[in-house]
Amino acid sequence: MSDRISSFAGPMTQDFLIQSMQSQLTTLTTEASSGLLANPAESMGANAASLYRLQADAAEQNTLQTTTTAAGDQLTAVQDALTSMATAVQSVATATINTASATPEGETAIAEQASSTMSQVLNLLNTQYAGNSLFAGDATSGLPMASADASGGPQDTINAVLNAAVAAKGGPLSSSDITNLIDGPNGLSSVFNNTNTNPGQNYNGAFYTGSTDGQPTTVLIGANQTLQYNASANQPAFTDLLKGLSMLSMLSAPSSQLDDSAKSALLQQAGTVIGQAQDELTSLQGNLGTVQSQLQQVSTTQQAAYSATTQQIATMEQADPATVATQLSTLQTQLEASYEVTAQISQLSLVHYVPTLTG
Repeated sequence: MSDRISSFAGPMTQDFLIQSMQSQLTTLTTEASSGLLANPAESMGANAASLYRLQADAAEQNTLQTTTTAAGDQLTAVQDALTSMATAVQSVATATINTASATPEGETAIAEQASSTMSQVLNLLNTQYAGNSLFAGDATSGLPMASADASGGPQDTINAVLNAAVAAKGGPLSSSDITNLIDGPNGLSSVFNNTNTNPGQNYNGAFYTGSTDGQPTTVLIGANQTLQYNASANQPAFTDLLKGLSMLSMLSAPSSQLDDSAKSALLQQAGTVIGQAQDELTSLQGNLGTVQSQLQQVSTTQQAAYSATTQQIATMEQADPATVATQLSTLQTQLEASYEVTAQISQLSLVHYVPTLTG
């Protein structure tokens, strides 16, 4: 029985060798056409650790480059919104310059322009990029600003403050009442610094519904290295701007609420607030521009590092054409010889052995 079993071992072993050589032939053919080793780590032995380390470095560099590029693009969108905002506000600011010669009709026109600009600013603060709100702090999934005419929103809050001041006096306000209207208890300033005793009339709620944790946006730029910036819509550049526009929007109030002297004083003070807000916007754009420049430098550095690392990897994974050609030639010769042996074995039969066994 053992003799019969061993008679099949030869063909089976030969088939296995042929399959193995065919597999090697496929691998070598691929290496010859691609110029890359099929399994570089295997051929490197103990030095494979260097390849693995370079591959990990390349992955990290590519991730950092992608992250910094995306952050830079996002900041560009922020800057575009701020530029549009500054342009719109400048038009209103120019209208407040000649306050001494303002007419009732002119004041009404300024109020309408201020209300329109406020709506534009609120819309710009709701700008999104890649599905994320740019001015919402950490709460990027939702829009941070209420629309101007939302129930309990900006315009309702402005009207509530004015109505309360008129009711408290029992008649129309004059120039001497404007300081209290703006800076007195529950005055307009209390809305924008979130100290109004009515929680529903504070900026965080009536105007802004984004994150209030004060945490800046953080961008990873390297191992244990980050850049931070703050573009949330609840910082002074925006609250002062909307406060100034709110003051100007009051100029459309009837004489039963504001007399001519009150409107003149309100117009003058609003111009000062808006001027301050413009300076703050310019400063904010400058700070964000600095972060943009840093992100660009990091992105450029990571790109150079990634290119250098991938070049090293390519060198280590490159197949030697001469070696591959020699191995292919040798393997093909061996494979042809194996085919011949297999063919000879397949021609053998029991009849060939009978004379030997019975002789």
